[in-house]
This record gives sequence, C-alpha cells and structure tokens, in this order.
Amino acid sequence: MPTVRAERTLAWVLRIFGGLMLLAVVGMFMPTSMMSSVNDSLGLEPIHRSPLTEYLTRSLSALYVFVGALYVYMSRDVREYRDLISFSAILLIAGGVFLTALDFWAGMPALWSWTEGPPVVLIGIWVLWLARRVP
Repeated sequence: MPTVRAERTLAWVLRIFGGLMLLAVVGMFMPTSMMSSVNDSLGLEPIHRSPLTEYLTRSLSALYVFVGALYVYMSRDVREYRDLISFSAILLIAGGVFLTALDFWAGMPALWSWTEGPPVVLIGIWVLWLARRVP
C-alpha cells in the first residue's frame, strides 16, 4: 500500500474507531434505571446498585471516551504520532484478547462476546499494519 494511502486510511480508521469510542459518553450519564433495563434486555442477572457499581460503570465509560478522544487527536498527524499509534495498536490487540476471555468467563451473551473483543483485535492488527507503512 502506498505511503499516502496508508496515512489517509490510518487517519480515517483512527477517527472512526475513536468516534465510536466517544459514544460511550452516553454511559457516563445514563440513568441507572436505563442501565438496568439494558442489563435485563440482555438476560443478565439484575444489577445491584451500589457506589462501586456506579463508579465502575461510569469510570469505564469515561475511560472509553478519553481513549476515543486520544485516537481522534492522533488522527490529525499520523506521521508525528506513529510510534504512539503503533504502541496503542499493540495494546488494542492485547486488550481485545483480554476482553474476549473476560466476556466468556463472566458469562456475557455470545453475541456480546464475539462482537466486542475480536473486532478490537482485528482493528488493532489493522492499525498496526497501517502504522508500519507510515514513514
């Protein structure tokens, strides 16, 4: 893949992936009753409302938002941030493997398990492959 095309593709992959992660802002402010409804619709055991549950669900959403913003920011200059993008791609691959194992271990629905971690691994591989083609 020619360098210019790799740069453009990488920038757009980062923007789209980062933009999708930014959607987690909804989870930061979602009413607990709505969170409970989503949980019930997935057929999971009821959520026990506690300060720890509130903290973990909302802080995880915030982490997704912050990482998404970082990807969008790095997409502005993929040459300058190439090393950081490559490192983050390796983390995506490892994180995707971890999420897949965690989802199955925790008993998440199969559709959830197959559509969370494995796509993150594939995106990580794609981002790493593209980043290595940027000078």
